Amino acid sequence: MTAPTPATPLIDWHTLGQVLFTSVVLGIGLVVIFSVGVYSLSVFRRPGATMVSRSTNAALLSLITLIILATGVWGFYIIIHK
Repeated sequence: MTAPTPATPLIDWHTLGQVLFTSVVLGIGLVVIFSVGVYSLSVFRRPGATMVSRSTNAALLSLITLIILATGVWGFYIIIHK
């Protein structure tokens, strides 16, 4: 006789927890990053802003845009390769 195989669980709780954690972190993180970008854009467009302030905010806006685009590309990569 062969030994019975153990039953596999219906739900993989570890993977479900990872998906939930990643979704919450990315959801909140993207909202915060986008909010910082909008604030930086408003500071950049102020009429009395100095040149240093404008250039700093322009660099910050570029960085934030790259982060948001990289997150989107990473998401599509994960979706395509799973």
